[in-house]
Amino acid sequence: MNRNKTKLTLSLASIVLFSMLCSCGTLFHSIVHIAPDYTQLPQDELMKAAQYIEQQIAAGEREPDLSNIKGINLDTPQIKQAIRTRAIRYELIKDLLDKGFVCEQNNGLISIIRNRDYKNKTTRQQRDKNALVIMGENNDRWALYEGIIKANNYSSKSLSAIQDTFYRARLDCLQPGHKYQTPDGQIVQK
Repeated sequence: MNRNKTKLTLSLASIVLFSMLCSCGTLFHSIVHIAPDYTQLPQDELMKAAQYIEQQIAAGEREPDLSNIKGINLDTPQIKQAIRTRAIRYELIKDLLDKGFVCEQNNGLISIIRNRDYKNKTTRQQRDKNALVIMGENNDRWALYEGIIKANNYSSKSLSAIQDTFYRARLDCLQPGHKYQTPDGQIVQK
């Protein structure tokens, strides 16, 4: 039995390491939050795009019409796939938000709130599953952010502004009781 636990632990560690290595340039940005730089972005169009995308994901729409978004190219396989898998996963994310187990971070990602309450209300298998759900969600969010940069030839300095824009759009989709991180780092409920 200990061998199986060791294999499972090594497998999960491998998945985490692989995810970190695949994120390459984004790993730095996920550790160090850089102030948003909107100088090279069409700010209004980006916010409209982010709001539309987040609303479509929350509605479970796997194939939203991205052609009606003006000023920003979203018509790439990478962006479409990220939106599709986020829409498929949305009910799992919403369930975790409803239970208070996760928090929308101010860097455009989502994280598990690892506290005593979470540990007491979940099993190890549930925590492992939740970790994989959150890793998948964050990987798709990175794919979306980086896909927007690539598809529109934005500078990599624009990443923090794109993250911030999607964070603000996502806050509009949160329901009362859902947790999020304020710009100054405090975790609060909507």
